[in-house]
Amino acid sequence: MTDPSRPRRLIIHAGTHKTASTYIQARLDLNRDRLLSQGITYRFPSSESTTFKSLTKAISDGAWSLWDAYLSSCSHSSDDVLISAEQFSPRLCDPKVIARLRQVASKHGYVLNIVIFIRSQLDYINSRYAYSLKRFYHTQTFETYLTEVLEGRLPSCGTFSGPRAKRQDVFDFWNYFSALLEARRDGLEVMFIPFRQTDRDPFVQLLQALQLDPGLPWAMSSDDSRNRSPGTRGTWLARALGLRLAEHGISHRVIRNSSAIIPSEERFRGWKDPSFWGYDSDHSRRVTRHFKSNNNQFAEAAWGKPWKQVFVHDDKLRKRPQSTFSPSSPSEAVRMNHIADHLLLRVARRLEPRPLHLLREPLERLSSALI
Repeated sequence: MTDPSRPRRLIIHAGTHKTASTYIQARLDLNRDRLLSQGITYRFPSSESTTFKSLTKAISDGAWSLWDAYLSSCSHSSDDVLISAEQFSPRLCDPKVIARLRQVASKHGYVLNIVIFIRSQLDYINSRYAYSLKRFYHTQTFETYLTEVLEGRLPSCGTFSGPRAKRQDVFDFWNYFSALLEARRDGLEVMFIPFRQTDRDPFVQLLQALQLDPGLPWAMSSDDSRNRSPGTRGTWLARALGLRLAEHGISHRVIRNSSAIIPSEERFRGWKDPSFWGYDSDHSRRVTRHFKSNNNQFAEAAWGKPWKQVFVHDDKLRKRPQSTFSPSSPSEAVRMNHIADHLLLRVARRLEPRPLHLLREPLERLSSALI
């Protein structure tokens, strides 16, 4: 229950990206009644919405009246308010946005709290590469992608909007979150949670950060709520299809539900490959050396201890063997490229649908299973 002796909190869980936000949000939604019994309101801005993205967009648009309306609708109770969207993290790089959020929270009788998961760069870069490749944001090899990241460029900014949306230093937490660290020194409550270090379940990590009892009967979400990266063949196929889309001038922005194409094909073909891991030992050493100094500064500021004492699993990641795919024979190369060609045809047809396409697609997909 809410402690009546302290002010109400407006708690923003702000990701970051690729820290199981989709899974966490699914479980928060399933447990709204349980959260309410513990003094926390988790309610979307409208009955027609199942996300908080309208509030992140309102920040970029300067539409603070949407925040006023939302908080006014919550302020009739003494409960804390929890909202969750990974799209908050780039907005929270701007000190003006942080100051405005503190003001609007105070206006409605809340104290702003920020919760952000931090994922080790070794893990984070690999995951973001596979994810952005799956969404066809780029067509780079892992080595080229990694080189650009370490040179301060981000090949897969995606479709964020707003003045801070195109920052390239998302993996350099010391610089990226400098505004939040400064606001923290000024009294803002900011909790940085080391992703999957103290507990492998990030939902449990969030409960612990919010001082909620993980031992309560919290409802589980379905396996579909996890935004999984493709396996080794799926990652290869994503790049092969991405190259074809680029060759035909088809942007990822016009493809409906683009992130589902590769996982759907993996399931259809029964692929149960190991997870993609693009690093060899040299890559791992480069990443560790590149971020070492700033990681230690960030860790001391966030947790009061060196990075290696917080991210205790980094040694295992550095020793993890590379896990990638390339066709092992000419016949396998022909088969995999044929699958990529088939997916390109399906995408192109869906962009310009014709009546016969609805009949032909299932038959062609069935025949493609024989490839």
